[in-house]
Amino acid sequence: MLINRTRELGYLDTRYAGRRAEIVVLYGRRRVGKTSLLHHWVQAKPHLFFFATEDDSATLLRRFSQLIQLAAGQVVESGFCYLDWESALRALIPLASTGRFVVVIDEFPRLVAAYPPITSYLQMVWDMALQHTQIFLILTGSLLSVMRRELLAADSPLYLRHTWPFELQPLTVSDLPAFFPTYSADSLIETYAILGGLPYYLISVDPTVDLLTNIRRAVLSPTGSLLNEIPLQLHLELQGMDVRLYMRLLQAIAKGAHTRQAITQAAGFQDKNLSHYLHTLQELGLIIKREPLERNSQSQRWALYHLSDPFLSFWQRYVEPHLAELEIGVGQDAAWQTIRMELAQVTAPIWEQVARLHLLSQSRQHGLPPISEVGSWWNRQAQLDIVGLDRHSRSVVFGEARWRQEPFTRQHLEHLMAQSQVWLRGSDAHWDVYYAVYARNFAPGLQALAEEERNLFLSTPERVVQGR
Repeated sequence: MLINRTRELGYLDTRYAGRRAEIVVLYGRRRVGKTSLLHHWVQAKPHLFFFATEDDSATLLRRFSQLIQLAAGQVVESGFCYLDWESALRALIPLASTGRFVVVIDEFPRLVAAYPPITSYLQMVWDMALQHTQIFLILTGSLLSVMRRELLAADSPLYLRHTWPFELQPLTVSDLPAFFPTYSADSLIETYAILGGLPYYLISVDPTVDLLTNIRRAVLSPTGSLLNEIPLQLHLELQGMDVRLYMRLLQAIAKGAHTRQAITQAAGFQDKNLSHYLHTLQELGLIIKREPLERNSQSQRWALYHLSDPFLSFWQRYVEPHLAELEIGVGQDAAWQTIRMELAQVTAPIWEQVARLHLLSQSRQHGLPPISEVGSWWNRQAQLDIVGLDRHSRSVVFGEARWRQEPFTRQHLEHLMAQSQVWLRGSDAHWDVYYAVYARNFAPGLQALAEEERNLFLSTPERVVQGR
């Protein structure tokens, strides 16, 4: 069952409505839902859906050949197989010669591993014939490095022949009500802070019970579907690499080491080539590098490294240190109590990320200025959770995201304004300044002020979840 993904289905429909031949490169992390999305989308269309398994080239060619025959309405003999991959690819031409026909090759990197010349043959058949049909060819993959090398890199045979490269992103907080219809807005934010936006994680828990019960059952129990999810995924992503070394780096970042020096010390890292390992984790989409969003786009500052997926961060922090005990049913209560007591601490940094994304999505709405960049900013004197700006219009939004029950007051706003002056100090041009505050509760006086001031915006979890 496909839940949500309305945006992505709309994107596919828009591309499909054209008549030109397409090579769509749909890539993204494991568990993000690529196969489910495409399998749902093609059902009412003439199509061929080929899932590349980890088999040899001959086995894959035979399966692909027989799917082509079925799509052509032919009776297929059990041993039927085209002579070679070129012949099989050419057999797609008549299927799309008079109308739209969708061909999905799911997990394309596995086909590349089984038959490395496949991209060159696909290029040849595309250039000679397929580009003149109405084929809608979709190539998908979870190994991001292979997808980029084989399909998107400048030296790839298919470079500039793909017509729409699209990375399928995790779901956002505003997508979660479809999964948890009875949860409050606060609970949805907390759920996102633990499980993140990968659909597999969201459907692995019970929407009829609360978040903490789901953590106990799905994450901390020996029978939980998510207890060993992270090690399994990392072993798939890091095939042929030193998994334990990368796990140490991920755990160091999850526990609060965000600078290169702190990561090196926390991970007990001896190899001087830290840049290589951090770059690999970035390529895999497991970590992100954040730099302060400065007035001058050319300014260079030391970066901070963060885990990109909330569940990866949560698992590394609370499950990995106790995994051996949890696997035999020991220590669940202690781990659960720690999580319960620290839930607000887990949620707070994710609330900041959610707020930044929400601010960007609200650009030019509700009186907000245009926003082309969003991030955070820090130096030795000040720190700003949120900075959204547009350099062309000289507009800047300074914001704070606070995950506390205590109301955000006018005094807190004054502190935000003082911090923003550090960012503005020394600017040689005028900036149109706005303020955005994300909090669970606001003092009545601040709400009255927001109704009067054109440059002050207050957002609650309810508003964020509703996407407005």
